[in-house]
Amino acid sequence: MSAFLGPIHHWLFNKIILFENLEENINKDIVAQYADKALGITEEMKIKYGEFIPKLPLENLIDTDNIHGWLQHRISIAETRHAATLKAFIDIFGEEVITTLENNYADQGSEVGAIASQETDVSNAPSLYKALNNYLLEGMPCDNVNSVMTSEPELLEWNSFRCLHKPYWDTAGADSDIMYKLRFSWIKGFIEKANSEFTYKNELTSEGFVNKIFKK
Repeated sequence: MSAFLGPIHHWLFNKIILFENLEENINKDIVAQYADKALGITEEMKIKYGEFIPKLPLENLIDTDNIHGWLQHRISIAETRHAATLKAFIDIFGEEVITTLENNYADQGSEVGAIASQETDVSNAPSLYKALNNYLLEGMPCDNVNSVMTSEPELLEWNSFRCLHKPYWDTAGADSDIMYKLRFSWIKGFIEKANSEFTYKNELTSEGFVNKIFKK
């Protein structure tokens, strides 16, 4: 079966798994704080939106007659369930939960940034951007939602003209502003841990978010 699969399919699958790991870690932290009531939420969301991907190799899971469709479906399940779960936590336990969520996002970003610093080139802004996109879930490769505007050793700037994530949060009735805050915490944690000489910031313009990786 693996003969039907290419490196790009494993690349994307690993990013989905990483995103689901983030949700699982969040669930554990919230359950540890709020016990059975939080556990009930996580189980309800899995029933409503779909289970996590089984801990099996991609070759044992994917529909090789519809590789693209299977991967897109798994992204849809993961992102919608994630948004709905976080919304439920905030609705029931209050906005204090957002701090726990943000810490989980930043922690995973930092953990992955540390891995990237050991496994790939992160010596300058363009290489940091390339490394970031090996881990951060941003739809299918063909979606091409980001456009690099500036690419220099000490500065990489890109526009995000279309958000692939907001529709999932809208479907769940969740506040996408929270989603952006969390994702930006993940990216900042990743960049600063991958190479402590660099940092990340963004700003919202009339055409979408402008993102910058730059030397401090």
